[in-house]
Amino acid sequence: MQLQTNILNHFAISRFNEYYLPSINRRTFESIDSKTIYDKNFKNGFSNKDNLNIIIGMDSGLLANYVLEADIPEGSKFVFIELSSVLPLLVIDIPSNLQKKLIITDELGIDELFSQNDIKLYFTKGQYHLFSSLSVASRHIDDYNTLFNSVESKLQKESFKNQIDSTQKLFIHAQLDNIADNHTQAKILRSTFNGKTCIIIAGGPSLDKSIDWIKENQHNLYIICASRIAGKLVSLCIKPDIVVSVDPQEISFNVSRGMFDLSDNTLLVHSYHVCPKILSQWRGKCLYMGQRLPWDDKNDKDNIATIGPTVTNSSVRLAIEMGFSRVLLSGVDFCYSKSGYSHASGTPEASLGPCLGHNTVWVETYEGYPAETLLQLRHAMESLEQEAKAYPEVAIINLSSSAAKVQGTICTEPNDIHLDILGGKSINNISFKNSKDDLLNVATECIKAKNDIEIIFTLVKKAKNLSKTLSLNSKLSAKKIDEINKIENLINKKHSKIASLAKFYGYLEFSSFLTTKDTETWTQSHINDMTIKYYNAFSYICEVLKILIGNAYNKIQFRLSEMENTPLTELAVRWKKENQPGRSLIWQKMHKDHNLTTEEIDLLLEINLLFKKNTTQLKQIYTGELNSHSAMNLVYNKIIRLNQSQNHYGLSLTVNNLQSFITKNTEANRLYHLALAFQRSLEQQPQQALDALLALPEELCTEMELKHIILLALKLSKLELATATLVKILAHSDEYMPQYAHILKLQGKIQESVNVYLDYLEKYPSDTQTWIKLGLFMFEINQVEASHTAFSNAINADPDNQVAREYLAELTRLMNTPQ
Repeated sequence: MQLQTNILNHFAISRFNEYYLPSINRRTFESIDSKTIYDKNFKNGFSNKDNLNIIIGMDSGLLANYVLEADIPEGSKFVFIELSSVLPLLVIDIPSNLQKKLIITDELGIDELFSQNDIKLYFTKGQYHLFSSLSVASRHIDDYNTLFNSVESKLQKESFKNQIDSTQKLFIHAQLDNIADNHTQAKILRSTFNGKTCIIIAGGPSLDKSIDWIKENQHNLYIICASRIAGKLVSLCIKPDIVVSVDPQEISFNVSRGMFDLSDNTLLVHSYHVCPKILSQWRGKCLYMGQRLPWDDKNDKDNIATIGPTVTNSSVRLAIEMGFSRVLLSGVDFCYSKSGYSHASGTPEASLGPCLGHNTVWVETYEGYPAETLLQLRHAMESLEQEAKAYPEVAIINLSSSAAKVQGTICTEPNDIHLDILGGKSINNISFKNSKDDLLNVATECIKAKNDIEIIFTLVKKAKNLSKTLSLNSKLSAKKIDEINKIENLINKKHSKIASLAKFYGYLEFSSFLTTKDTETWTQSHINDMTIKYYNAFSYICEVLKILIGNAYNKIQFRLSEMENTPLTELAVRWKKENQPGRSLIWQKMHKDHNLTTEEIDLLLEINLLFKKNTTQLKQIYTGELNSHSAMNLVYNKIIRLNQSQNHYGLSLTVNNLQSFITKNTEANRLYHLALAFQRSLEQQPQQALDALLALPEELCTEMELKHIILLALKLSKLELATATLVKILAHSDEYMPQYAHILKLQGKIQESVNVYLDYLEKYPSDTQTWIKLGLFMFEINQVEASHTAFSNAINADPDNQVAREYLAELTRLMNTPQ
């Protein structure tokens, strides 16, 4: 017997005169009206402008009506994804003026919906949110759990795919901000360590296993490390030769604070788009990878490239370019540890415990067992695989067998590595550019670019004004369109580099004029509208770039003023305003012969203390973000996902990782027992699965646990336990009454069983299948008239039900046959 909740086409009316399906919403709306509940749960989340709200389930239509009755925020859309088995039961009348703002679909329409340009735009911008309706959040319907997990996985993939295309704004902002501090190309390191061995150290959990070996052998290892792990190495008296940083986001400064404890002898090699807060406050020597100017690569064509998506990928390329013939990897796991940790001890991530709630994919480790990883790390593995394929002469060796296996690389235990004497590791012989001359040259480049953007802006403005005068008469518009095309050709011919930058930077804005319509269906009105949108976007982006390039030029001028005898008080104003107090240490280094006044000493002390605070305190916003990934509702979703995919190994890891939380978190305790029960069931150990659920305190049992206790009790023929648990689960929903009646029948409690059937059907007379079951039951116990009545009621509920008609015809024949 399978214990499945049925979604019945039977509406109840609450005392607030609201219609709902009890099989979906149980008794949620009996004590409080839907608007009051929704205001508490959704009002704030649904009020954001320019947001795509994706809601799983409609709560019998009440949640969709709640959105329709509210004011939909400007620029926002609401997408309801309902089960295909439920959608036909609901009738939602969407006014014509809201049909583009509120969309309803089922699981079959998700892919098509997510492929639409207007929907993809929200993914690209990262402006979307996934909500569970109350019925989904209650987790009593397995199909809803499956639907939520499916949508969540699709969103993760869509978001990752689209954000790759749209992060150019963030990268270009950082690139322009860094022009003043990107002085010397990383290519000067090329072929400086031919035939030698280096080690790349990242922050994965396996670093803890090899750290002692690294410390003992550091004199014969050229050490390249990710910026986020530099602080840990410093604390262990391990001195990196190169620190690599690539992430443009400010959070990168937050997690890389420890790198500022390194001595001036450590070299920072960074992407052109590294977080400006890191680069501008680094007081040692630094080299940039990639392209300095976003509009011109003529000077950087042969520079060492930044390889994504992670800092490890760029570090490996750097090591290869430097000539190392053997590249060792430590802490480069690309996956979680068995205990659920994503980072080595001593990192903010590790201090918060195992990662329990991420939506992960599975990879194989060198040891051969499966491990969890994030989608981005899976892409990082593929990128490293390409590097190994492109440079087969370089041996890439991971020191941890628990790391994810990457084709083209091998795994070797640290103690099996033979190291030659490395020799000198100094960077003193590296020739760095003269900063002042370099800044003057790049300032000139910025002036040229700014002049170019001014010219383009003027031309675009002219084209924009022409586009506004286009009429619906194609012949009259043809001449003006010809003029517009000449302007566009002039821009592309004489100012192609800046124009290309504008279109790359303004991907989102320019995409607003794109259309999915076939060209043969375009009307003059449509063409006019597209043209206006195009030049509106172009005009806006020109204005933005004009400001950004102007800011880059101003920063160059400020760097020049830092070199001169500009009053310290004047410089300090900008350092504080931009929250870059570390510039004061760089200024002191540049002006070491300057005799400080008492006021200057006090000012420097104040600024240096601010810098120390910035590099020692972890921002709460980051730890909050990390904590959110282990929220127990996410862990529940993960457990359901693992059970549905029959991943008993994944469940066993989740069980182990939850164990340390069960004494301090009641929800973790419940999920531990649920995951253990699922694991044992998949391992064909039903008794142990049942024991796991029975060990859970009764007050922590939800409908999910009770349902599985019943299933397991039936599988093990424990009818008394199944009966007792069914009595408990009836407090959640009447839907279990037919199963309860069936169990009573199996126990020989015939009259009690019949009474339960009749009580249920009195409440839900439209349940055709249960009428049929009762009819068959009555026939079994030779109650022919009662059976006839039951089948008649089944036909009343569903006149087209062929099964009920056949049984009724047979009964009628029997009743009319003389005995």
